[in-house]
Amino acid sequence: MKGTNMAVLPYTSIVILLGTATCILSQEPSEAVLNYRLRPIYRPHLYQINLTVPSSAFTPTDNAYSGIVNITFSVVDNSSSIIELHVDREYLQVQSVVFGNGEQNIDVSQNISFNDDTDIMTIGNQSIVVGKNYTLEITFGGLLSTTDMNGFYKSSYTDVNGTTKYLATTQFQPTSARRAFPCFDEPALKAKFDINIKLPTGMLALSNTLRNSSTIVTTELQEVQFERTPTMSTYLIAFVISDFDCTNAPTMVDNVPHQVCSRQEASSSRSWAEEIGPKVLASLNNYTQIGYGESMGKLDQIAIPDFSAGAMENWGLVTYREAYLLWDPEESSNRYKQYVATIISHELAHQWFGNLVTMQWWSETFLNEGFATFFEYFTTHDVLPEWELDKQYVIDVVQNALRFDVLESIQPLQSNVSTTKEVFAKFNTISYHKGGSIFRMIEHIMGAANFRSGLQAYLKSHRYNNTVPEDLWTELNKTTDLSYSNLPEPLDVVLDSWIKKTGFPLVKATLNGSTVTLTQSRFLLSGNTSSTSEWFIPITYTTSTDENKFASTSPREWLKPNSAVNITLSGNESWIILNNHMTGFYRVNYDSTLWDRIGKALRTENFGDIHEVNRAQIIDDLFNLARTNQVRYSEVFGLIEFLNEDASYFSWTPALNGFSFLLERVGRESDLGQKISSHLLSLMTNLYESTPIRHSNESDQIYTLKQVLAQSWACYLGHPNCTQQLRTLYSEYKINGSRPNKNLRDAVYCTALRHSNDSSDWEFLWNKYLNATLATEKSTILNSLGCSTNEILLEGYLNMTLNDTSGIRSQDRYTVFLSVLSRNTVGIDVAARFMMANYAEIIEKYQSMNSLTNMLMSLANKFTTQQEINMLKNFTESSNLKEEYVTVVNSAISTAEANLKWMQQFEDDLYTYYEISNSTTNPPPTSTNGGISANTGTNIVALLVVISLFSCYN
Repeated sequence: MKGTNMAVLPYTSIVILLGTATCILSQEPSEAVLNYRLRPIYRPHLYQINLTVPSSAFTPTDNAYSGIVNITFSVVDNSSSIIELHVDREYLQVQSVVFGNGEQNIDVSQNISFNDDTDIMTIGNQSIVVGKNYTLEITFGGLLSTTDMNGFYKSSYTDVNGTTKYLATTQFQPTSARRAFPCFDEPALKAKFDINIKLPTGMLALSNTLRNSSTIVTTELQEVQFERTPTMSTYLIAFVISDFDCTNAPTMVDNVPHQVCSRQEASSSRSWAEEIGPKVLASLNNYTQIGYGESMGKLDQIAIPDFSAGAMENWGLVTYREAYLLWDPEESSNRYKQYVATIISHELAHQWFGNLVTMQWWSETFLNEGFATFFEYFTTHDVLPEWELDKQYVIDVVQNALRFDVLESIQPLQSNVSTTKEVFAKFNTISYHKGGSIFRMIEHIMGAANFRSGLQAYLKSHRYNNTVPEDLWTELNKTTDLSYSNLPEPLDVVLDSWIKKTGFPLVKATLNGSTVTLTQSRFLLSGNTSSTSEWFIPITYTTSTDENKFASTSPREWLKPNSAVNITLSGNESWIILNNHMTGFYRVNYDSTLWDRIGKALRTENFGDIHEVNRAQIIDDLFNLARTNQVRYSEVFGLIEFLNEDASYFSWTPALNGFSFLLERVGRESDLGQKISSHLLSLMTNLYESTPIRHSNESDQIYTLKQVLAQSWACYLGHPNCTQQLRTLYSEYKINGSRPNKNLRDAVYCTALRHSNDSSDWEFLWNKYLNATLATEKSTILNSLGCSTNEILLEGYLNMTLNDTSGIRSQDRYTVFLSVLSRNTVGIDVAARFMMANYAEIIEKYQSMNSLTNMLMSLANKFTTQQEINMLKNFTESSNLKEEYVTVVNSAISTAEANLKWMQQFEDDLYTYYEISNSTTNPPPTSTNGGISANTGTNIVALLVVISLFSCYN
């Protein structure tokens, strides 16, 4: 699954996104929640699901459907006389239960009980023995959800004639299949499924497999029977009932029909998905050497108007938000084109990594999502190498994971979860981005060919089954070339610390004569050095005299726990840089002599031949080392002066992330903020001039991404020429309908509203949102409307998210909040007041169990003053919050206090560097004036991987 809501990270990389604030809290299960898991004795074999969804369910007043499910199962232990399975009684009403033992069918309806906390239905006093098949026939009534987008739920859209059309669709991952039909709703309890649906005549029914038959039942009802599925987990079952239509992809791979489906008026936006989908599928078939068609007879991809995540990998029927499947070549940006391609790669990778082979339990979510993130980039790179997604992976995924994985309370990749809330929290930056980063590191430890062979063996050995990490290490170990990897211990021992320990290492390089000594410690945002965690770290490096600089990513040395590594430099070698292409998941700090040598090399012609990915690594490491007081900011600024000449997208993305953090902390409108802004604008001169507003080159993906990055930042920082040009483009749009370049629209919209004193400018764009039919344009506008500095307009904009008839979809409410919070100076206070005044309604309306949590943590990340901290404390004392939210508020307060401490610790160095007085008469403003978040100036894609629900795609 792919998460969403990156809306406010205006111009940098995604994800992620994507991360939910709750994911940073420790969530070890207590004894009280252990019974959320079924006893490990059940083996379901076959479900026969019969649903009747009448025409009345597709009206605004009725949501009822009915069903019968027959489950054939056995047990591996007969020590109990009870049967347990999952039913969510908020949506399902069990009407009768018949137990079959092969000899007779017994009505046990009077012998059932429910635990509504765990969703477990118990059938008591049944004789069950090992080795015998039993059946349960459960008749039930169901309700389509209209309060959130999980389970079997109702979505709607307005057609070109202004008529509201309804559809029924599903989102079962991770624990919502139990909302649609009674089942053993755990990923390891795989079975085959026969699905039959009765639905209104004239509507389209899709499910995981091909349609087997379709018959007319009455004048109003038809019945569609689907072919039996392969053995699969309940969370991957899907069905959609709609008036959509589909078009066939022009290329068939593996003799598998491939359809792209949507509402009919969006049919012209399907062509890119139709083109790229077969190419991605062919690449994955080739990589895995297991044909998709060996398991599934078709592949449908469908765009859903209301969808909580970015996309979901249901086997054979992949569901998407419209903006991540439908792309218009005239109106949708290059960034969205990339999203569509990479998200399709993510979801199709899941057809092998997650669907064919599934993690044993949600504690190992990274086995699903880490691999999907890996192939999201590298499969697309195989198909579209000119997009340089191998390099984008470093700045989007690896560096994002490193910035996230810095708290002492963070969970490791593999950690125990039990409750539904704990399971949801595993869909975070750690599982997706750290998981993907570790898999990339393993690939470079082993070599790409050996890694690929190991994965092929892993898939073949465990197809249709479930795995734990040890199963993967066993297969990878068989293809490990010891002469290439230079492993100090067996692979499973080497990887154990990366999977089961929190955090990551900082490698310190110290020069003594001609010897560079490497040591390690855990990198923590707090700067705490007492941690005893240590790792087996693969060391790659390049020196100034190496002929093939940065070419080799196989480990030259291993830095082992409780030891050091010594590297001898020759007399001609002036510098050494560790971690070639940033393939290892760690940061590097050098002593002052080594940093000075690197700085001198970067200031020479061709930057000393230091690869642009390693330049990006150096910049990202420096800013984060400064943030933890291991390098002074004044030293960072001296080392990155080479950016005057560097116009690389990959160098500038982490640089702008680092500067945005500074501006967020000191306030862009403060004297110090103005100095930093001027400094940054000066550094950006070459970057800005190399990507002029009037010169587009949409066939060059990296140029286009760089142009958006440069122009958005220059205008945000107040570059007069940039601001004037973009405001003129907006005026031309408003006056004569001349639409801005599709790639610069967010920058144009945001700049115009940020500098406007005329409310009609905001109202003009709002009306464009209401009348837009293309999902990518609607997302762009929603992200930009928060750029206004008019508090009344912003308050009204936020209040619209609580109004069901405003035109803002439930999936986009959190996007609106983030836009207001992150894209202008005054938005922080406006967003804080809104959240504190409406928290109860937000919990109800925002349709995500984590929305209020995410809001609190997002606000806390912006707060830098005692006044704001006191506001949070007063909110806790005066509101009637549940205990779970009180815990989050306390964590938010700690975050805000850490921000205040940061200001006190670092502002003197900054004031000295910029030669301004740090007097009490000129303190930073009481509001952070932050404008951009740690990824502002990045890309509208921010809308994609934050996640309100899943910080990542599924």
